[in-house]
Amino acid sequence: MWGDADTAIGGSRDRFPSTQVSLIAAAAGEPLAMERVVALYWKPVYKFIRFKFRKDNEAAKDLTQGFFASAMERDFFQRFDPAKAGFRTYLRLAVERFAAHQHQSENRQKRGGGVEFAELDTQPASGESPEEIYLREWRRQLFTLAIEDLRAECAGAGKHTEWAVFEAYDLAEDERPPYAELARRHAVAETSVTNYLAWARRRLRGFVTERLRGVTSGERELREEMRRLWN
Repeated sequence: MWGDADTAIGGSRDRFPSTQVSLIAAAAGEPLAMERVVALYWKPVYKFIRFKFRKDNEAAKDLTQGFFASAMERDFFQRFDPAKAGFRTYLRLAVERFAAHQHQSENRQKRGGGVEFAELDTQPASGESPEEIYLREWRRQLFTLAIEDLRAECAGAGKHTEWAVFEAYDLAEDERPPYAELARRHAVAETSVTNYLAWARRRLRGFVTERLRGVTSGERELREEMRRLWN
């Protein structure tokens, strides 16, 4: 299964080789391309299906799993035309068609053929459409994966202090600690804290770029998606 019980994919096990695989390579049957698509899009697709079609947790996970299983076919990528829409939009529309077809098939099997909706145990934030939820989860998952890439690089390169400073400051859930406090905590100069954070942010942006490069059609779409993230 691609999604775990909490609909997160891979966790710390989500690893990809340093060699980047383009989205276009998927049309030639390159499995790593689909792995990168699934890593980024599993949760956004799940959330979109859940709130667009008012499915409960298990039903939404089943539909999400079914969609990606069907998308493993090569023609899913061959039908993608970057001149018409970006890949993120193309995938969402494909999900909507797939889930709508499955939803209609299920309802036809019900007695009387009437449409029935499940009561959700969670509700979206006030005013959010399923499309907005899809975009929000896409952004969140992209940064989650890039942060994990950064953590893994720091661990592999022995940059434990750099990671600890970045985690304590940029990933702080509450108030960020002052630079002076971080310097005392890690026995480094305050200027080192500044340098560590600058380095980690550059690397994070690089990992975000590489994650997007693997799921976009080319440099133009990549630049457009980066603008949406950072502007």
